[in-house]
Amino acid sequence: MRRRTLRCPIIQSNLVVIGVDIAKTELVAVGQLGSGEETKARKFAMSRAGFLAFEAWWKLVVSKAQAEGVVFALEPTGHYGTPLATWLQDQGLQVCLVQPLHTNRVKELYDGTRRKTDAKDAAVIADLCRRGVYKPWRVPRGAFAALRVLARRREQLVKQRSQATNRLHRHLDVVFPEIRELFAKPTSATVLALLEEACTPDEVRALPFLELVGRIRSASRGQLGEKRAQELLAAAETSIGIADGVQAHQLAIRQTVTELRQVLERLLEVEQAMQQALTEVPYAMRMLSIPKLGVITVATLLGELGDLRAYRHAGQLIKMAGLDLVESSSGQRKGKRHISRRGRRYARQMLYLAALRLGGGVLAVPRARMVEHNRKEPTKAAVANMCRLLRILHALVRDDRDFEAGRYAALEVLVAA
Repeated sequence: MRRRTLRCPIIQSNLVVIGVDIAKTELVAVGQLGSGEETKARKFAMSRAGFLAFEAWWKLVVSKAQAEGVVFALEPTGHYGTPLATWLQDQGLQVCLVQPLHTNRVKELYDGTRRKTDAKDAAVIADLCRRGVYKPWRVPRGAFAALRVLARRREQLVKQRSQATNRLHRHLDVVFPEIRELFAKPTSATVLALLEEACTPDEVRALPFLELVGRIRSASRGQLGEKRAQELLAAAETSIGIADGVQAHQLAIRQTVTELRQVLERLLEVEQAMQQALTEVPYAMRMLSIPKLGVITVATLLGELGDLRAYRHAGQLIKMAGLDLVESSSGQRKGKRHISRRGRRYARQMLYLAALRLGGGVLAVPRARMVEHNRKEPTKAAVANMCRLLRILHALVRDDRDFEAGRYAALEVLVAA
């Protein structure tokens, strides 16, 4: 039995393919007829008036060609193409996505030259779409559109948190390195409250002892108190922190603490919005029925991958996440297989973290089979569990059922046998 292909069907000859090269303020369109003949490139503004002029043009092209329909082929040019793709799909028109990697590789083969123009790009996009080198453009709608924006915003905030944390560590390592030995997490609420008041050994020693104890106890909600204050004072007495430029370090530390607080507040606000948006997805609870699979992970995956009901089989989902296997072999040379990394990078990150967690839970059996029995690397076992998790999620959504740990464990035993 032949393995089913993930490639899209070739566009029929009775349809006109409109290739569109999109920029920030304008778009260039070229129509390709079923005979291979192409229209002259036309330029339109990225505005309401430009869209209406574009509509009048392609309808005229379809009418002159006596075609039965039209298909639009676009490149994923960031956020610039989203308004056009949404506007076209709202009219019930088919919109296809052609990857820039494909257009760049066949551009020279198209006309035998290294010439690059917007008109040529649009023609190449149309030609690739005609030959089936495309994917349907799934514009996120409703809750999925909100989750896409929130997931990207959360990624930005997580990066800002890491950058601010690294800056804070750099300054503390110079002026008061001992504080990192006393607190396991230098960005905890207790440390941030302490640094706002005293961020150098001299400032810690200058604080009255009872005030220091009260600040630590209040910030830690009673978990820490007099003992930690005594340890902090002892560390301040023997600190190896520098004294030169200490005022500049104090200013930088307090500004970084303020920045961290703002980032943490925004991150919490975004995560709450993600949880709210997730309540509008009808099958979200099916996905959350998997033990140790958190709300943020599910919300991020739906934001990056879109509606799972739009995928016919799990292979499409795996390819979208960039987890499909590729290799480079020729003759007697057998290349190593590795994942393509051509899909959603942020979804892949969240899947990896989820696979590590589930590797000690419901996916522990397949992980142990690969690592202990088959002697595979733990990283490869994690990637395999990432694909396995996507198959499970797709099955839960497709069958509209909750995850059953006992049933899944029985299936794994059969596979192992």
